[in-house]
Amino acid sequence: MTNRSLAFLLPAFVLAGGIASACTVPVFRYALDRWPADPYRLEAPAGWMEGKSGAGLRKLLDENQTELEVLPLAEAGASARLLMPEEGPAVWSGTLDESATALLDSPVRRELVRRILTGESMVWVMVTSGDDRADRKFEGIINARLEYLQRVAAIPEQDPTDPESTLGPGPGLRVGFSFLKVNRDDPEEQVFLRMLAGPQGELLEKEEPFGGVVFGRGRVLGAWPASELNEEGIDEVSLFLLGACSCRVKFQNPGWDLAIALDWDEALLAAQMEWEKHAEESSEEGEGGKAAPVEDKEPQSHPEVVRIEGGEIPANADADREGKKRLKAHSAVGPVISALVALTGGLALCCLLVRRAEPKES
Repeated sequence: MTNRSLAFLLPAFVLAGGIASACTVPVFRYALDRWPADPYRLEAPAGWMEGKSGAGLRKLLDENQTELEVLPLAEAGASARLLMPEEGPAVWSGTLDESATALLDSPVRRELVRRILTGESMVWVMVTSGDDRADRKFEGIINARLEYLQRVAAIPEQDPTDPESTLGPGPGLRVGFSFLKVNRDDPEEQVFLRMLAGPQGELLEKEEPFGGVVFGRGRVLGAWPASELNEEGIDEVSLFLLGACSCRVKFQNPGWDLAIALDWDEALLAAQMEWEKHAEESSEEGEGGKAAPVEDKEPQSHPEVVRIEGGEIPANADADREGKKRLKAHSAVGPVISALVALTGGLALCCLLVRRAEPKES
C-alpha cells in the first residue's frame, strides 16, 4: 500500500495511540456495538414517498427501522438521486419506481450482514476488473494473506470485570477474516459498488480490480486499487481493526457507511441468542459422554474465503514465527504509546517546575 493511499488512516493510528483508555474492545466490535450507520439522503419528487410507487420503500424502512433522509427535488423534472451521508457523492440517479427498495438492499449486502452477525471480524470485498489474469492475481494475494493473518493475529486480552470493555449484544468475540468477490458488471450490485468505492469513485473507472474492507454495521474503512494494496497494507488495515479501540468518536475515525436495510439492534440480539444456543448445544454434547471438539464451541477459526488454485501462503517457518511475534505484539501498541505520551508529559511538567523555581533561588 502506498503512503498516499494509507494517509487517511494516520489520524486514526495517532488517536489510537495518543488517547489513554482502559477499553480493550477491538475496533471492529466497538463499531458493531456502538456506531449506528449514518443515514443516506434520497432526493425524490414531492409526495413520491407517500404515493403508491413509494409503498415498497416505506415498508422496507418501517420493518427495518432504517433511517433515510428524504429531500424534495430542487428542480421539477430533475432525476431522483441517492446521496451518501453528509456531503457525500451520489451513488444512484434516475427515475424512482417500485424497484427503489434495491437502493438499500442487494444480495451482497445481505451476505455481508450474514457474515458479520456470525462473528466475522471484517469482510474484505474484491471488485473484479474483467481482466481475468489481474483478477486472479489480486484474489490470490488477498486470500493468502487472510489465511496467514488468521493463523497469527490476535485481539487484545479482554477483562470481563472491566466496565469500560463491556460488549454489547451480538456474536461471541473472535478473530475472523472473510473474503467476498463481486463482479463489477453485476446489475444487482451497481449501487452497492458505488457505496463501496465511496469518495474514491474513480476506482470504478480504472481498468484494474480494487478491494475494500467492511466491518461494524456496514462501515467501510477504505477502498484501494490492486496496484496500491499489497500484503503490508492488508496487514496494517486488518490489525488496526483487531486492535483496541482507543478513539471512540466515530467521526474521528476513517471510513464511510453503506446503506443497508436492517434493524441492527434486533439482529444483534438474535445473533447473540444463536451463538449462545450453539455453545450450549456443544456443551451438552460434551457432557453426554463424548468430548466436544474445541471447534464445535464456536464458528470455525479459518477465514471464510473464496479459494483459488495457486494461492501461495508464506511457508518459511522462521518467517512465520517472526510474523507471529510481530502481529501478537500489535495489541500492545496503543498502551505503550499512551505510556510514552504520559512520560513525556511528566518530564515536561518537571522542566516547567524547575524553570519556575530558578528566579526564587537567585
